[in-house]
Amino acid sequence: MWSQLAVSLQSGNAYLILILALGFIGSVIIFERLIMLQFVYNVDFKKFLNNLRRSVQAEDLDRAVSICKNASYTSLPAIGLKALEAVERDPSSVRGTIEEETIDFLPKLETRIGILPALSTLILLIGVLGTIDGLWAAFDSIEILDTSEKQARLANGIAGSLNPTTMGLLMSMIFLTGHQILRGLAIRLTERIHYGVSVLLNLLAPQEVATYVSAPVMAPEASAPTESKREAAPTDSKIEEEDDSFDDASVEDIKDEEEII
Repeated sequence: MWSQLAVSLQSGNAYLILILALGFIGSVIIFERLIMLQFVYNVDFKKFLNNLRRSVQAEDLDRAVSICKNASYTSLPAIGLKALEAVERDPSSVRGTIEEETIDFLPKLETRIGILPALSTLILLIGVLGTIDGLWAAFDSIEILDTSEKQARLANGIAGSLNPTTMGLLMSMIFLTGHQILRGLAIRLTERIHYGVSVLLNLLAPQEVATYVSAPVMAPEASAPTESKREAAPTDSKIEEEDDSFDDASVEDIKDEEEII
C-alpha cells in the first residue's frame, strides 16, 4: 500500500496532491489549537484562584493585579485583571465587566475546531472521486490494448485508483481523532473558566440581598365597625321616623274620639 502511494505521488496524482495540501492545513490547525488549549489558555486554576482570594480578602489589590499579570495575559487571569480594574474604577460595574469578558473569551476556545470535521469529510470525498476517476481511466485504456495486456493494465489501474481513497481515509481518521481530543480540552477549559468566574463574582461582586420593609396592612376588622356604624345610622333614623309617625297618628285618633264624645 505505501509503495503504491509513493509511486502515485511520484507520478503526480492530482488527487493525492490535493489531499496532502488539505492535510497540511488540517495538521496546522490541530497543532495550533493544541498549543493554545494546553499551554496558553490552560493555567493552574486552583493555585491562581487561591492566591487571588487571599489577596482580595487582605484588600491588597495591587498584589492581586500582579498575580493576574504574572499568570497569563489571556484566559481567566485576563478576566480577573479586567474585574480588578473595574473595582478601582467603578465597583458597581464589576459584575457586568466579568460577564462581558467571559462572553468575549469563551468562543476563542473552540475557534477553528469545527473546521476539522468538514475538512475530514472533504478529504474523504476527494479520495472517493479520485478512485472513481482512476477506475474510469483504467477501463477506458484497456479498449485499445491486446488481450494479453488488458489484464495487467486493468489490475494496475484498479490498484492505483485505490490510492486516493486510502490517503483520504487516513487523513480523515487523523482529523476526526484530533477533533475529539481538541473538543475535550476545550470543554474541560470551559468548565474550569466557569468555576473561576463564579469565584471572581463571589470575591469582587458579592450578591447583595435586598431587604424589604412590609407596609402596615389595615385589618379588615378595623374598618368593619365604621361601616357598621354608617349602616346602623340610617336604620336608627328610620326607626325614629317610624316612631314619630306612629306618635302623630295616635294623637290624632285620640282627638277624634274626644270630639265624638
